[in-house]
Amino acid sequence: MDTLTKELSGPVGQYLAGFPARRRLHPFDNALLDLTVGAERYDAALSKLDAFRKVAVQVTKSYAARFGSASNKREADELLENGMAEVEEALTPRSAILDELKDIARDLRRLPVVDLSGCTVAMVGAPNVGKSSLVQLLSTGTPEIRDYPFTTRSIKLGHFHAAGAKHQLTDTPGLLARPEARRNAMERLTLATLRFLPTCALFVADLTGQCGTSVAQQWAIRQELKAQFPEKPWLDVLSKADLLQAPLAEADRLAGGGRSASASAPASESAPVSTAVDWLLAVPDALRVSSVSGSGVEELRAALEGLAEAWLAAHRAEPSECDGTL
Repeated sequence: MDTLTKELSGPVGQYLAGFPARRRLHPFDNALLDLTVGAERYDAALSKLDAFRKVAVQVTKSYAARFGSASNKREADELLENGMAEVEEALTPRSAILDELKDIARDLRRLPVVDLSGCTVAMVGAPNVGKSSLVQLLSTGTPEIRDYPFTTRSIKLGHFHAAGAKHQLTDTPGLLARPEARRNAMERLTLATLRFLPTCALFVADLTGQCGTSVAQQWAIRQELKAQFPEKPWLDVLSKADLLQAPLAEADRLAGGGRSASASAPASESAPVSTAVDWLLAVPDALRVSSVSGSGVEELRAALEGLAEAWLAAHRAEPSECDGTL
């Protein structure tokens, strides 16, 4: 019985110790854990496993103490048989928790390993605007690319080099133009990336009408993010620029002084934006990129490296007080 106690409680205790307490985690890791695995599920599973260990110790120790009072070998053998049966009866209903924790461990292993102190450039925007394609072109990341909303269902990391250092580029789930209370877990994951990581924001917009989110809605998302994170270094990118020839020509004409009396294009970011021409006039310095033709990609790469270099110049990495890691 003593051997059984050691064989059960020892390995289970070591397994428990392999799961970090949430209070030790970095705020981003905590958010990542909560929005993917679920904080309540994680805490409940660890609590049940600890109860499993305690039951094993309690039952086996109680029987081990009774063996000393056995009057003969037969009585001792009966105690042992009863004790083993009680241990099995007590632990069998709880054994499923081991499978639950295996599932949680598998889910955690799928999460990205993020450098919590270095520069991270977060690609953000509405769903299906071309973020994943740009991540593939600009970094080592290989996110899934499909033509349906919320293709990116977790944070996907790529890396690029600038100023002699390696930096992170994230492909984040798309955001919809809706109140915070209505955002799903994937959208909250994107916001957690901006909120808890030392990030630069690279906002990607698709003005072609193909992504499923209108120009006005994308503008609302952009303005919301800029208001929430005014301190973030920011870069605007227009994807699928090869399909924007007509709006680009019209915006260039209006910006050059040939605006017609009926044109309603805004003169600043504070004015309403509802068309591609509106956007082009409101944000004239937005980089125009096409992942299909390759136009603008090198300019974007240079701007991306510039963001990282500026971040390095302005920040010094500080050791995190959180020693837990996923």
